[in-house]
Amino acid sequence: MVHLRLLAAALFFCVAAASVSPLRASQDPFPLYDCVTPNVAFWRDIYGRYPSSQGVLHDKRDLRIVYEVLDVEGTWENGARERDRQRIERAKEGYLAILKTLASGASPQTMEEKRVAGLFGAKAMIDDFRLAQDNIRFQSGQKDNFRKGLIRSGAYLEEIKQIMVSYGVPEDLAYLPHVESSFNYKAYSKFGAAGVWQFTESSGKQFKLDVDYAIDERRDPIKATHAAARMLRHNYEKLGTWPLAVTAYNHGINGMLRAKTAKGDYERIFQEHESELFKFASRNFYSEFLAAREVAKNYQAFFGPLPIEPPVNSKAVALPNYAPLDELLQYLKVDLETFKALNPALREPIYSGQKLIPKGYEVRVPQQSKVVRLAENIPAEILKEDQAQTIMYQVRQGDTAFSIARQHGITVAELLRGNGLDEKAVICPEQNLRIPGVGEKGALLITAQYANEQGLTGAAGSPSPVKPAKTATGPDVVTAKDKDQSITKGALCPSPTPAKVLGNLEIELVKQQGKIYGTVRVEAEETLGHYARWLGVRAWDLRRLNGLRYDQTLTVNQQIKLPLAKGSKKRFEAQRYEFHKEMVDDFFAAYRLLEGTRTYQVKAGDTIWSLCQKEFELPFWLIKKYNPSVDFTQLKQGLRLVVPQVTAIR
Repeated sequence: MVHLRLLAAALFFCVAAASVSPLRASQDPFPLYDCVTPNVAFWRDIYGRYPSSQGVLHDKRDLRIVYEVLDVEGTWENGARERDRQRIERAKEGYLAILKTLASGASPQTMEEKRVAGLFGAKAMIDDFRLAQDNIRFQSGQKDNFRKGLIRSGAYLEEIKQIMVSYGVPEDLAYLPHVESSFNYKAYSKFGAAGVWQFTESSGKQFKLDVDYAIDERRDPIKATHAAARMLRHNYEKLGTWPLAVTAYNHGINGMLRAKTAKGDYERIFQEHESELFKFASRNFYSEFLAAREVAKNYQAFFGPLPIEPPVNSKAVALPNYAPLDELLQYLKVDLETFKALNPALREPIYSGQKLIPKGYEVRVPQQSKVVRLAENIPAEILKEDQAQTIMYQVRQGDTAFSIARQHGITVAELLRGNGLDEKAVICPEQNLRIPGVGEKGALLITAQYANEQGLTGAAGSPSPVKPAKTATGPDVVTAKDKDQSITKGALCPSPTPAKVLGNLEIELVKQQGKIYGTVRVEAEETLGHYARWLGVRAWDLRRLNGLRYDQTLTVNQQIKLPLAKGSKKRFEAQRYEFHKEMVDDFFAAYRLLEGTRTYQVKAGDTIWSLCQKEFELPFWLIKKYNPSVDFTQLKQGLRLVVPQVTAIR
């Protein structure tokens, strides 16, 4: 009852405050309601006062209550994260003990108990202290990261503002990337959100971004800004106010529509709305934006003068057809590093020669009349009619690197190069390899000198030395240098092998009543939408073929029937491989594994999705690789899961 009374009082305060200042709320598309003012002040301190070597222990419902500012190491290196965690937990336990004492009805006796009681105000009641026991939270400072973001933002901020205005949305939304990514153009979350606007694959495609093995337009600040403007305008048209539209950027449009139906306006949602997904991050997202906008607009008051990057000066020219990177650069006379900086959407397969720059892609070149003129008149002999196709091969028992290369008419060196492997690489059963095209150009991952010494160059089928590798977990497996030693039944990879693309990605052909169709077993992160796109059919057709309801999601290892047309099997398998390779490559470009793992014992009510999001903070596909024998559809209480430890690559 007391909790409801406090919420009602807070709601009255919020509505009353809004009613006495209608002009402020109506004139500013992003009103600072009094009910969020303490939250904005909190985030202003996080962005403009506390660096990552500090953090605050606070109440997550009332951000005015800050128990303590803690000094932390603020890094993942050399066990620092675990030391920080222990330091934070000890501090939490101390305040929890004090809150329990106050909740018991006892009068505060020590100076610390009196200080903590004072944080809640003179009218605090026993239930306030009881509720606070579940709301102690730690927030790292971000001043140093925000400073870096301010410097980076100069490269595109003014152009981003212009794009926002062109879509009829407020230009101040250009400051939202400070909350999402600190304007880090290379930002990549553990769950696959990329770029300054942190689009996921599905949301990026929804708002007209191309995301595949060759290009990822989420990483292009300008292209992604167009998508963000479309999304934000869509949110506003559905929800009617900018506070709700901004919150929906984090929480999702459907969730905010449900919240609006239940509560009406932003203030009531902020004060009253509760759901499984509307938690601290969603509730505070609008407050974070207001704080970030304030700090960014007045950055000199928080940071002093900064060396803001100058605006990027470039010109976008659409390619009339596919183009190999090396030939295009040679023609344009633009160096590789300049080109990469101007075209962050192009993925590594473009630079390694696996893929051509796609037809219609808007190549950005330096804003120099000669270069622009060349880009607008690319000769026909450079351009190609078709994209380079991927051929995928799944390693089988009895295979060697030599036999795989010979089977496909390439050298072992080309096989290594095409898969980012060196001579010490271990090839595993069920590992999926990409077969490079004959003579394919690419970044050499082994030196020419070593290749010559070891006989890895020359005609297809050149021999490579035999040197089988022993593993601690199983019998002999074959390294990339082996010629005669084949993979035998039961051979195991050194465990774990998170950077390899494992699993059966091939379609199994089934003949039934004179018709041939395919079946696959669902792998981690795959959806029916992926299958439909890889086959060039409608997801609805796949649902009907498999008797699936509209709201029914796929589960790992579920068998799915696929209709097959001429050529669709190889195309599907290639794109399926590229999807998983892209996911693995992107993750390990942003994160690296730390030594050692930890174990987690499954509790009642745990699901793999809740564990990945809240407990592990890691993608499901990575957890699955460390626990290959676990049935994740039915986690049993008491089961122990192996959890890797990762750190961001800075």
